[in-house]
Amino acid sequence: MDSLNITDAYVQQLEDFLNTNLKLSLSKFKNLKEYNNLLIIQSSIENSIKLSIYPIKKEKVIKISLYGLKLSKKILKQISKILQKFQVIHTSGFLKIKKHIYYECYLNLSISESKNKSLKNSLDKIKNIFKEIKIEEIEVRSSKTS
Repeated sequence: MDSLNITDAYVQQLEDFLNTNLKLSLSKFKNLKEYNNLLIIQSSIENSIKLSIYPIKKEKVIKISLYGLKLSKKILKQISKILQKFQVIHTSGFLKIKKHIYYECYLNLSISESKNKSLKNSLDKIKNIFKEIKIEEIEVRSSKTS
């Protein structure tokens, strides 16, 4: 794991996913026909891979990665307050590895949306708490590279 990667993810069109060789049932998803895409999140630890699959309507979502040394109840409250304004699709939770704290979450938001400015401003207020804050856009992966 590098300093800012607990998970890897991509968005895949639902139709393309249904045509893959993976033998995964999507029957547990309610109203699957309402969604065009799936957010597929992969976490790898030692000899295992965990997949989390979320139906989404958007072709792009935001991934936030936090990496640092400090963590307290006050900081947890600040982060929670920031994120409650946005629709969190998935979170890694806070992980402590050696003396470092790692956190990732995926938001139902794209960089081009006006709400993204509010997110950036909010994260700027806590940037001194972390060694690094990374915001990246995760988008539809072409069916040619699947």
